[in-house]
Amino acid sequence: MLKKSLSILFILGYIYSGFAQQVSGKVVTKTNEPIPFATIQIGPNYGVITNEEGSFSIDTEGFKASDSVHISCMGFEKIGFELQEFSSKTFKLDEQVNELYEVYLTNKPLTIDSIMYYVNRNLKSNYKNNLVTYDIFSRRTEYIIGKDADFEIDKSTGFKKKQLEAFNKDFDALERSLLNNKSKQYTEFVGKLNIKDVESSKLEVDKAIRLLDERNDQSVENLAEKGQELILKHLDKDKIYTVKSGWFKVSDSVSLDEEKNNKMEDTINSLKFIRNMVQKMVNDHGFSSKTILNFITDTRKYEYEIKDITFIGSEMVYVIEYAPRRGSADFEGTFYVSNETFAILRADYKFAKGRIGEKLNLKLLLGIKYIEQNKRGFVIYKKHKDGYYSPNYMTDQLDRYFYVDRPIKFKDNNSREKVSFDFKVEGIFKEKNEILVMGEKDITPSEFNATKEKRKIDYETLKAFNPNYWKDYNVLEPLKEMKEFKVVD
Repeated sequence: MLKKSLSILFILGYIYSGFAQQVSGKVVTKTNEPIPFATIQIGPNYGVITNEEGSFSIDTEGFKASDSVHISCMGFEKIGFELQEFSSKTFKLDEQVNELYEVYLTNKPLTIDSIMYYVNRNLKSNYKNNLVTYDIFSRRTEYIIGKDADFEIDKSTGFKKKQLEAFNKDFDALERSLLNNKSKQYTEFVGKLNIKDVESSKLEVDKAIRLLDERNDQSVENLAEKGQELILKHLDKDKIYTVKSGWFKVSDSVSLDEEKNNKMEDTINSLKFIRNMVQKMVNDHGFSSKTILNFITDTRKYEYEIKDITFIGSEMVYVIEYAPRRGSADFEGTFYVSNETFAILRADYKFAKGRIGEKLNLKLLLGIKYIEQNKRGFVIYKKHKDGYYSPNYMTDQLDRYFYVDRPIKFKDNNSREKVSFDFKVEGIFKEKNEILVMGEKDITPSEFNATKEKRKIDYETLKAFNPNYWKDYNVLEPLKEMKEFKVVD
């Protein structure tokens, strides 16, 4: 009898442990096209979404073999099965058959103007982004495409010939690193974003990593730091210099002592910088302030067309395309509206043809040009038990074209020695931010006030992608190029 009981316990333990694992897979169409941002859900409140390549990874530990698993995506038939049938493989979804579409087109129960009216009237009742804590996973991808670079000393009364050669040799190396570097860098963290209102938030970071080849770090901060290091290397750090750039005097007394003059905030590690970036994304996609989604709120600027109807379960969803009606409108794309609540369920946007963001063109006067280009983004919303919606996944990417061509002159304040060099650089900084909301709960003002925030984020720098680093979290599956990241010695 004892042996039989032990055998049953062993079998039950084996069955249970069999589901305490990480399941990875891919969600595709019947023609094997990846389905991005599909939901893989275990039970009512636990799940992940697929990445842009349709891939996912989810931890099944703590669930029973009989628990339900559902895979769904707007416009596709939902599939479901028990956890004991859930394994690492490719899952295929059928496109949703739209049997009611012809009936809708014939009866036309709502015009596009009526839909947009109800969408905007219900924004306050559908969305709430104050006194809430979000458990978030954040991923930032950035790299530079260098187009042109030329740094060279053309006049000096303080350098000997060999010193000039050494200076220009270092500048040549910086030029090559800018033009030839192809590496990308990735920054990820898991933490809690505590939001009081649209102006105030606090960020608690639990764990953070950087995938970075420090020799090829091409961030804005690092380029400035490398230029400063070259100046520190070749100029006398004990002297005070007057710096002139073009026709304008920048400073009357600049110390080149790194410890005394290093006032530039380290934005890579600054928690304040990252917190502001994360809250801005939440505000932009949360309809709680002036939003980037003005194609929803400023209906006078855009033209709309109902392109299709789809379903999430039994809920009917309008598929609406939009484009600029006026020159002041920036975006074009598609969004999805619930027929029951008139909430926006998901939306994508990109700069319409000919549109750009912030710009500064002083190329002729100061040799500076800056343009924001190719902005695009995507957001999915999740409905909670209290009836409110909040962003579940947000991504936003932008190209920043820059051009700088100006002379810079350092003059020793205590002598006539001076160094003049030409600085020319052109390229594109490419940046992509992703935020996955893994959980949320309401907080009180006293709980927000009691939250402590550090000044800096302590990143762990990895030289190669580690698939087990986030094994205890249901984060967003990385893209193939990130999985292949490795610093070659």
